[in-house]
This record gives sequence, C-alpha cells and structure tokens, in this order.
Amino acid sequence: MSGIDQAQPVAGATVPHRARRSGDWVTGALMVAPVALLIAVFFVYSTYRAVYQSTRIESPIFKPRYVGLQNYRDILDGRLFRQASENSFVFVLTVVPTLLVLGVLVALLLNEPFRGNTALRIGMILPWALPAAVAGLVWKWIFLDGWGALNGILSDVGLIDDPIAFLGEPRLARLVVVIVFVWAQLPLASIFLLAAVQSISPELYEAAELDGAGAAGRFRAITLPGIRPMLLIVALFELLMAFTSFDLVYALTQGGPGTATTMVSYFAWQESFRKLNFGAGAALAIMIALASLLVILVLMRAMPKGALVDDRQ
Repeated sequence: MSGIDQAQPVAGATVPHRARRSGDWVTGALMVAPVALLIAVFFVYSTYRAVYQSTRIESPIFKPRYVGLQNYRDILDGRLFRQASENSFVFVLTVVPTLLVLGVLVALLLNEPFRGNTALRIGMILPWALPAAVAGLVWKWIFLDGWGALNGILSDVGLIDDPIAFLGEPRLARLVVVIVFVWAQLPLASIFLLAAVQSISPELYEAAELDGAGAAGRFRAITLPGIRPMLLIVALFELLMAFTSFDLVYALTQGGPGTATTMVSYFAWQESFRKLNFGAGAALAIMIALASLLVILVLMRAMPKGALVDDRQ
C-alpha cells in the first residue's frame, strides 16, 4: 500500500523541466507547421523546377531537349563566367571588410552621447530604406559622364576642365559600384553593431579604465570580443548581399563598361532574359545558391556557440 502511495504524484508538485520543454516544443511545432508546410511546398517545387530546367535547353528560339550537365560545363568553360566570378570575388572582398570597419566606427560614434544623436540614427536609415534600383538611378544621375551632378560641381569649382568618365572607365565604374553599395548597406550594418556595443556591460569599461587601459586597449580587450558574434552575422549578411547583388548593378551600370561590373547574378539575368537561354540561367542560379550555402556553412561554423540562440537550459 505504501508503495502505491509513493508512486502517486504529490499534490502541487511541479511538472519536470524536461516534460515542460517537450510540451513547449510540440506546441511550437504545431503552430508553425502550416506556414512551414507552405514554404516547403514552394521551396521543393521551385528547387525541383530549377534543377530540371538546368539540365535542358529551354528557349523560345530552340526546341526544348535534355542535355544533362552540358549547361554547367558550358558555363564553367565560358570566359564571361570567369570574368563575372572574378568581378564578384573582388567586389565581395572589397565591400565586406569596408562595411565591417566603417560599421564599427559608426556604431562607436552613435554610442557616444551628443546633441543630434537620435536624429542622426533616424536619418542614416534612409539609404538602406531606399530600394536598390532607386538608389542606383539616383547615383547614376550623380556620376553620369557628360552632365552628371558630380562632374558639374567639380567643373563649377574649377577642379576639372573635362568631364570624368566615372561610368565609362572600368576602374572608376567598379569604384562607383563599391561606393554606392557601401552607402546603401552601411546603415543596417551600423545599427546591428550598435546594438552589440550597447549590450556590453559598462562596468567592464569602468574596471578597465581603473586598471589604466586606454581607449585602444578597452576596444581590443572588451569591445571587439563583445561584438565578435555580431561582426560574424553582419559579415555573413553583407557577403550574401554583395554576392547576389543585381538591382543596384542593373540600375547603375548594367554590367558595363563592357563586362567591368558584371557580377554572377547579373550574368545569370543576362543568360535568362537577354539571351533567352533559360536552361543556362537556371544552372547559374543553382551554382549561385550552392556557393551561397557553402559560405553560410563556413561562417556558421566560425560563429561562437550561442551567438544566434541562447543555449542556456
């Protein structure tokens, strides 16, 4: 009898932590299941369609037929793809470190109390809020070779006699694309990093200051380790944005002059909608998606444990 009594739950006893977690997980899964199912259906179908199309010749010009991996081989052997890949690689290696450095500097500036800080935070979001196509058109008007605003200003103040071909010279055109992309992406990167800076306890800075650490020492010992997870997240986001950038390039340079600013995403659009080679365009899209996935996996491995979610039990 006593054994039976001991097996019975005591009134008011708390539910075990593991049981609560299991119940929460089931409830959460049921709540997100409809949306997850809808996303999965569209993802599975679109992925299947892209893979299927990438193995065929599909064009209004030619009769559709199965070609296996020929589209991939043609792309990898093509000079234009190698040029677009090189452009994308150089572009990513230029803009991502630039955004990280400038983002940290702007975040540290915005973290300081000064008059107009709030207005500056609100105003700096505007470049990011503008659609990339609109931003590209605005900056194209600024950098136009003959009657652009920048050439007009430089000419009025007597700094130049002849207009500078900002969008007509390959090196300058690449530089313009970098400047506009950094201008458009810097606000979001700075806000993310500002949130990371403000999450660091002020007591750590006070203790370091009492120990005689200068501004540079406090940054190396406290700020940089404290914002490292967010730095990796921002780097991942900006890398993917730079690698898949299309609308900005389309509005600003349309891949020119020549192929100087043709990125892989713009090259995929060219194959699909200019050359009407939808099979090659789908193959390029698959390759871009796989490259992006590889980058995500590498940077996710580099993130500290708990950087994205709280691992506390």
